[in-house]
Amino acid sequence: MKLLLPVLLSCLTSGSIATPAPTAPNVGVPTFSGIAAGDVTHNSAIIWTRTFDSISKQGIRRNLKLQISTAANFTNIPFSYPATTDPNRDYTVKIDATNLKSGTRYYYRFQSSKAGFSQVGIFKTAPNPNISAPVRFGFSGDADGQWRPYSSTLNFDKLGLDYFVLLGDTMYESASKGSPATADPVDNPTQALADYRRKYLENLQPMSTGGFQGLQTLYRSQGNYTLLDNHELGNKQLINGGASAGMASRLGNGSSNTADDVNTTGTFINQTTGFKTLLRAYSEYQPIREQIVSAPGDKRTDRTQQLYFAQQWGRNSIFVNVDDRSYRDVRLKTLKGGDDTGARADNPDRTMLGSTQLAWLKKTLLNAQKNGTTWKIIAVSSPIDTQGAGDDSGKSWSGGYRAERNNLLKFIADNGIKNTVFLATDDHQHRVNELTYLDNIKDPQTVRVLPSAFAIVAGPIGASGPDFITDHSFSYLKNIADSIAQKQTNAGVNPIGLDPKFPGLRNVVREGDPNADKLRQPIDFYSPNTFNYAILDISADGKTLSVDVQGINSSPKGTFPEPSTVNPVRSILRFKIDRS
Repeated sequence: MKLLLPVLLSCLTSGSIATPAPTAPNVGVPTFSGIAAGDVTHNSAIIWTRTFDSISKQGIRRNLKLQISTAANFTNIPFSYPATTDPNRDYTVKIDATNLKSGTRYYYRFQSSKAGFSQVGIFKTAPNPNISAPVRFGFSGDADGQWRPYSSTLNFDKLGLDYFVLLGDTMYESASKGSPATADPVDNPTQALADYRRKYLENLQPMSTGGFQGLQTLYRSQGNYTLLDNHELGNKQLINGGASAGMASRLGNGSSNTADDVNTTGTFINQTTGFKTLLRAYSEYQPIREQIVSAPGDKRTDRTQQLYFAQQWGRNSIFVNVDDRSYRDVRLKTLKGGDDTGARADNPDRTMLGSTQLAWLKKTLLNAQKNGTTWKIIAVSSPIDTQGAGDDSGKSWSGGYRAERNNLLKFIADNGIKNTVFLATDDHQHRVNELTYLDNIKDPQTVRVLPSAFAIVAGPIGASGPDFITDHSFSYLKNIADSIAQKQTNAGVNPIGLDPKFPGLRNVVREGDPNADKLRQPIDFYSPNTFNYAILDISADGKTLSVDVQGINSSPKGTFPEPSTVNPVRSILRFKIDRS
């Protein structure tokens, strides 16, 4: 057994609010709030847990030992790390487990002299870049407490995923049953920190004694990558991390003043106490690696917490995690408070990613193409496809940040970067779309379809939108899809779904449509009524990408249904694409 000194991750965003949390009375049995693994590389992983007192339910400091094994029964424990949960981090701890073998499935658990063992978690390290290996991963997002305990995630321990991407809105700041809304992080950062910690914790807990454990099954069933989105940032002004610091105290989440469209003040919301407070809570509860960006020539980005990175998964795929919240310019609003998705969104100086991250992303994709990596999997928290016909909200790339979107997609096209797949959530529906861009941004007649590329929007795990649809019949859903597609076609926008002749498309299956592969209609790539996630499989030779969307029918908010055989998790639609 190797007794390794852990790399304990300190809080990088605490600022002036690092107030020690109160110590809970030690009157019950110490136990674990949950476990998680994340930010897996070919030889390391971040492992997370939290301890609390079983009677008071408050966090409690405990000396622990993390055990990692290739055996499910831990008959062999090659890695053991001592650790202590930290009251300054809400009694959580994260360990950077290093020196692991590539392409290996590991089991892990925490041990405490008084609490015994935690549940067992699983993660797999990435294969080395020169190894041809199959890769199986999934993604979704949007977990609103009004839909706890998230029955759509029931089967995660049976999926056998190599990794899962939790694509933002990992909790909601709004009120739900037994859970008040959070305090304003600008006016009261200390209370907001406590409230956001509470919200993250609630999403790991059952609604009732002995009930389904919320997102805990999801977190412990594989390694995870997570993204920051609007609800982690309060769903107000702080969602625009690249806007000027002076706008942080405004109550809205955007600006109608054209002088705010591009931030040239030299101060940024991502440097404010409120933003750092919410980023701290997110970092404490997500199994992410905490590190700082060095970009001396870019004030918007320099010395911020780095949430963007890329991880190669064998010879045939690379996963790219994009941060489109920390650096974006302000959301555009009309004088009446609605989204302004007009000409202001075409300002070439507006940015979603910031210059440092955009340059990094382009270089990463270009290098992947040059190195022969077939599939480029790109996770963005805001959808990058175009719905058109006035349906693109100001939060999306097409609704508020069109010039930078076009810049990125044209770069991909001009450099022959093939087999790019953009993943997103946030719109609370499942859809698959091709991507279009302008070859000449000044000429709307030069619209092009981005070759061998498409976008998948998945989810939600449990949130509003799908619950508005109570008729789950195929005919009703098909009418919705056809109506959207017709509206888009009339507006000159590529309609929802993949073109029936999309290169390499085959084996299309849609629940309720026996002729899905023959017809390949909009409904075959669309589900607006389910809580769902997408599973993607890349074959060992890299030739084929398979997509399988699984989920359950939606339920009304505030009903908190436990998993049930009446509404089982099932495959809703699937298809395969052969590489270009």
